[in-house]
Amino acid sequence: MSTLLFAAHPSLGHLNPLLAIARQLRVEGHTAVFAGFAPPNIQRVFADEDIRFIPVRPAASTMGLLFLPLLSGYPETFMAVRLFFSGAAHYARALGKILEQVRPDAVVADFSFPGAFIAAESKKMPYAVVYHAGLCYKGEGVPPFGSGLPIGPSPGNKEARYRKLADVLERMVEKSLTKARREVGLRTPTGGIPYLSAPSSPWLTLILTAECMEAPRSGIPLTAFFTGPCLAGGKPSVKGFPIEKLSTTRRIVYASLGTVFNNKPAVYMKIIEAFADGKHQLVVSAGRAYEKLFKLKLPSNVILFETVDQMSLLPRVDVVISHGGNNTVNETLAAGKPLLVLPAGGEQGDNASRVEYLGAGLRADMNRITPGEIRELVDKLIEKPSFGRRAHAIAQALARTNGPATASRFIAHLAQTKKPIVRPEGYPLTVTKDLPPPWEFSA
Repeated sequence: MSTLLFAAHPSLGHLNPLLAIARQLRVEGHTAVFAGFAPPNIQRVFADEDIRFIPVRPAASTMGLLFLPLLSGYPETFMAVRLFFSGAAHYARALGKILEQVRPDAVVADFSFPGAFIAAESKKMPYAVVYHAGLCYKGEGVPPFGSGLPIGPSPGNKEARYRKLADVLERMVEKSLTKARREVGLRTPTGGIPYLSAPSSPWLTLILTAECMEAPRSGIPLTAFFTGPCLAGGKPSVKGFPIEKLSTTRRIVYASLGTVFNNKPAVYMKIIEAFADGKHQLVVSAGRAYEKLFKLKLPSNVILFETVDQMSLLPRVDVVISHGGNNTVNETLAAGKPLLVLPAGGEQGDNASRVEYLGAGLRADMNRITPGEIRELVDKLIEKPSFGRRAHAIAQALARTNGPATASRFIAHLAQTKKPIVRPEGYPLTVTKDLPPPWEFSA
C-alpha cells in the first residue's frame, strides 16, 4: 500500500474534491496525508476525517486572500490567481522539508498550489495535478479564463481586452513558477504552453469533470484524464435536516452562495423577496449571512440554515440558485437540476457561461438583478422543459463515471509504478466505470 501527500489551498472549494479522493484511497488501504496552511475551521475538517494534517506557515501573500470576497468579476479572478501562485517559492521550500519527513510514494497537488508539485520535482517524486474543472483549457469559442464571457463567437473588443489581461496574468504566473523552481535548484523549462493555459503534470493530470458538462476544449495533455466529478460526500454538515418540512405540493428552490462569497445578506434578501408570495418553497443555506437573516421575520415558505447537507438535499429540489462555484455546479448537474447562476468572482463567471452553453440553466448579475427578475428566471427554468431535460441528460452521462474511484485507481498506479500515465491512442478523454484503465487498454 502507498502513502500519498495531498496539498491544496485552505478553502472547501479546493479541498472537498481532494478529500473525496483521499477517502477512496483510504478505503483501498492507502495512507493519505495533507499538508499546507489552514485556519481552525479547516483543521477541524481534517480532525473529523481522522486525516493527518501537517501545518505549514502561510506565505506573506496569503493575507491578501482575506480581501478576495470584497472584489468581484475579473478583478477578483486576477487577484486570486496572483495570490495563489505568488507564494509558490515559499511553499516549495516548506513542502520540500515535509516530503523528506513523510517520504510519500507520490504527491497529489491542487492545480493552484504549485509549491507542492515543484517540491515533488525537486525531490524527484512523481506527482499528480488535480484540476476541479476544465476552465483554463482553451478551445474553439472559449473566452479567456476568468472573463465570464459567453462561450461562442464574441464580436467586439471586449474579448480582445480580456485576452491581453490574460496574457499579463500568464506571464506573472510563469515568473512566480520560475522563481520557485530556481529557489529549490530546478531548471526552468523552455518553450511549451504556459502553465495557466493548460495546468498539467508530466506524470498524471486529473480533471474532475466530463466532456458532457464542458465546452469544447483542445490541447488537453496526453497525461490528462477527465474522471467525472469528485463530489463532497463525507459526513453531513447538518444533522437532522428536517426532510419532513420539504413541501410535497410546491416547487422547491434551493439557494446557496458557497463557502467564500456567502456573506451577502442583501443578495439573500432579494432571493427571499422573490418568493415571498409562497407559491414555491425556498431553502436557504446562508453561511456567514445567517445571523443577520435569522433576526428577520421571514415568510413561512422559507427554511433558513447556516449550512446544509447539500448532497442529500439536491435530489429533492427543483431549481438551484447558486454563485457558480465548481463544486456546486458539479453537484447540481450530477443531481440533474437546472441552475440560476449569480456569479461573484473567480471561476464563477466562466461556470455561468458553461451552464448557459450546456442549456442547463441561466445566469444574471448578482448585484443588478431585482427580486422580480430572480422570480422570472426561476419560473422560466421550471416551466421550460428543455432546461430540466438537459440537466437530466448530463446527470445520466455523469452517472457512468465514478470520479473518486477513478482518481484513486490512477493515483495508486502512479505511486506504485512511478511511471507517467499516458492516454493510449483511441482511449477516451472521459473515463467511465466500464472503461479499462489505460495501462490495461487495447484499442
